[in-house]
Amino acid sequence: MAFENIKRARRSLRVARTGARIYFGYKRTQRSVKNLDEAARTERWEQKHAQFAEDLYRLAVDLKGLYIKTGQFMGTRSDMVPPAYVASLSRLQDQVPARPVATIRQTIEEELGKPVEALFATFDDVPLAAASLAQVHRATLADGREVCVKVQYPEVAGLVKLDVRNLRTIVGLVARRERNFDFRAVVNEIGTQVPLELDFVREAALTKRVKENLRGYSGIVVPGVVDEFTRRKVLVTEFLPGEKVIGEGGRAAALPDGPAAARAITEAFGHQIMVDGLFQADPHPGNLLAMPDGRIGLLDFGLTKELPQSSRLGFARLVVAAANRNPQAVIAAFAELGLKTRGDANPEGVLALTQLFFDARPERREMGGQRRQALQASPIDAIPGDLVLLGRVVGLLRGVCKSLGATLTPMEMLRPYAERVLAEIEAGTPAAVPAVEALPG
Repeated sequence: MAFENIKRARRSLRVARTGARIYFGYKRTQRSVKNLDEAARTERWEQKHAQFAEDLYRLAVDLKGLYIKTGQFMGTRSDMVPPAYVASLSRLQDQVPARPVATIRQTIEEELGKPVEALFATFDDVPLAAASLAQVHRATLADGREVCVKVQYPEVAGLVKLDVRNLRTIVGLVARRERNFDFRAVVNEIGTQVPLELDFVREAALTKRVKENLRGYSGIVVPGVVDEFTRRKVLVTEFLPGEKVIGEGGRAAALPDGPAAARAITEAFGHQIMVDGLFQADPHPGNLLAMPDGRIGLLDFGLTKELPQSSRLGFARLVVAAANRNPQAVIAAFAELGLKTRGDANPEGVLALTQLFFDARPERREMGGQRRQALQASPIDAIPGDLVLLGRVVGLLRGVCKSLGATLTPMEMLRPYAERVLAEIEAGTPAAVPAVEALPG
């Protein structure tokens, strides 16, 4: 116990030192660039962003768990962090080291009460994937069914509470001193959602609900859950064959029509968000599988969010308002969602923030300037947790759609969906599941 307490204290100290080094490094940079011209200031800031982004990347890789999860989140939010952070932290999506298989086998046996060989006809010791909180192995049941076995890392549950407390403390201290860098809503949402991800029984139930909700989408496949092999730290689901929709070589060969795949994915998320109010909030390429028949497999429902109706309809109104470039309607939709700007909202500034939130990702150098101008025009005072995860989904879909060659942004693809849902709500009829054609095989 004493050794564990020492390890946790060292972990907290490492986080505090890294946070202090970054914060005071930025304060020194603020003072040092005052007399430089615009080009020199920009170059100095980009150097510091790159340096500190790499510090955070190394911290996440060393401490793992929640810090990898947080880094992955930040690496998708080009609307919130400078481009250097996106470049560094997005590497965490595919570079999580696997744990020793002996540790994984021990957890399986503790949770299910039998040796791995008695539970599975075959069990592949080489993981299919390793993530921030768990890793996945391929196996075969006694009846011949191929399955995926998701196993939680044993130490994660004990560290998450400590890590959330450390993050909240550091982010809270910065927010009180630097009002333009208030990420408390982001950390609060992470601190609320990540502990829920540690309950695989909950994840199994959510997987089954989303599978049922998307039954009308012939181009989307959600794996079935094997209930008798599912426990709090072990989740067994149907194995789906295929490859990531976007790999190192680009678009998967099973998707001859990339824009059609992008539309099917986006519409499935439109249905989850605006019709069901229950959505998988982690649609990065590793969780989107291109199956041999051209369908898309949607994986990993640990980070799944349930929206109240007010947020569901507010988001639909935001999509329509942003598509119409209507600043007043955008401000009203943001207010309905709970986003607050400091002082009187500048309509053009709020619209710029929304376009940055939704539109195709600009070039990195241009993106930094857009973000600064938008935040200066309408500084954000409070971001609701629901909008934090909705923004994550849109940001991830934006990257996937661009990589698949879609000519439309997620906003443009979601617009008719949002209009349809709002029209049906206003008419007093339930939102219908739109017909979505199967992808070409």
